[in-house]
Amino acid sequence: MKLSNVFRIVGLAALILASSSAHSDTTPPVPPPDAQAAADGIAREIEQIRGLTFKQPVRVATQSVADFGEYVARQLDKEVPESIRLHYGTIVHTLGLYRGPPIDFSSMMMTVMTSQVGAYYDPEKQSFFVVMSGLPELMQGVMYSHELYHALQDQHFGLVRYMGMEGKDAGSQNGDSKLARSAVVEGEATYMMSLWMMQKMAGKPPTRQVMEQVISMQANMGVDQLREALKQPEVAKAVGSDMQTAVDATDKIPSFIMDSMMAVYLKGAGFVFAVHEQGWTAVEKLYTEYPPQSTEHILHPEKWLAREASTAFKWPTFEKVAVLNDWELLDNDVLGEFQWRSVFKEQGLAADAESAAAGWDGDRYAVFKRKDSKATLLLLRTRWDSEKEAKEFADAYRRVLAVKYADAPAPTRLEQKGVDVFVVEGGDEANLDKLMKVVKGTKGTRN
Repeated sequence: MKLSNVFRIVGLAALILASSSAHSDTTPPVPPPDAQAAADGIAREIEQIRGLTFKQPVRVATQSVADFGEYVARQLDKEVPESIRLHYGTIVHTLGLYRGPPIDFSSMMMTVMTSQVGAYYDPEKQSFFVVMSGLPELMQGVMYSHELYHALQDQHFGLVRYMGMEGKDAGSQNGDSKLARSAVVEGEATYMMSLWMMQKMAGKPPTRQVMEQVISMQANMGVDQLREALKQPEVAKAVGSDMQTAVDATDKIPSFIMDSMMAVYLKGAGFVFAVHEQGWTAVEKLYTEYPPQSTEHILHPEKWLAREASTAFKWPTFEKVAVLNDWELLDNDVLGEFQWRSVFKEQGLAADAESAAAGWDGDRYAVFKRKDSKATLLLLRTRWDSEKEAKEFADAYRRVLAVKYADAPAPTRLEQKGVDVFVVEGGDEANLDKLMKVVKGTKGTRN
């Protein structure tokens, strides 16, 4: 394996650092004696690469897994509505994102977070916390560069505001647009991490041609490929023995979550790399002038550069719809191109996932549970860039329906009209016409 390939995999591996095997749950890791000095040195190197200075120093602290778990629990309680936390397994199963055994949101997310983090930046405390210690020097530097860059982003652009957690836009973003903004934040930090790593190893700034190879390799690598790469002796030596535990832990995480996690970091890095071709000023516009409106922009940077809008749909007031009187609304949101790919892959259409989800122009879903039983209902409204792409989606989604309801048949209806595809899944056969009328009656506006 070429040494340059080792460097690229080291950077990718740093994104899934585990903490569970590095130290006890209750004892904070012991940082190197020069941790703050090392971080300050890396911060100066980041300033030189980015051409942007830190407004204030960034404090480095440590945290135990238990304390980090408490932090995660507080964030989940604050950011995720109770109805979604309580019914998460039902929601993702109804949407087709997940086909496995029942899952509990809180315990599953705790597993994801506490097994897959080595460090994190807390914008409220303007510090970054190390949850994993004992890393090889290169891995430690890669991890520090990523978290320090989050601090730089925060000091100049305000991450809490940008992610819609406070201010005038609080709560106004849909799930897909939030994922797109996460891809900007994590993708840019991943890009900077890779720039820093390549410069550190080569002793000089990497060319754009070199970075194109690095970013392309990362963006196209899946979890299985990463596992295989980590078995290479050169890589294992560079990343340290604890990394394998991190990768093994991914087996416990549903595929659609791993897909989203890796896409946010790696597809996000590819997106930022494409925008950076026009300079760092263009990258700054992702925060200040025109944030990506959807994951379609992340997957297709040319659409962001062209300021291509998508369609936003708004459901009617469900309480006023008589046919829905017996149903409790669990979730009402947007899937977007990222997660449509995950739906198709989860339902056995991996080979067609990208093409079937391409051409996305907007969607809206609503998941319900019958008030007196566990029966579910899904209303789905989608729009596509062309009639041809709408037909491709509709044909693929009919195959999805055949898989989803093979073992437990339920009433379903799918109709295509031009660039629009309308879907009803569940409910009563006698009410399909009325439910389809609700879906078709939903109006869309251009973002």
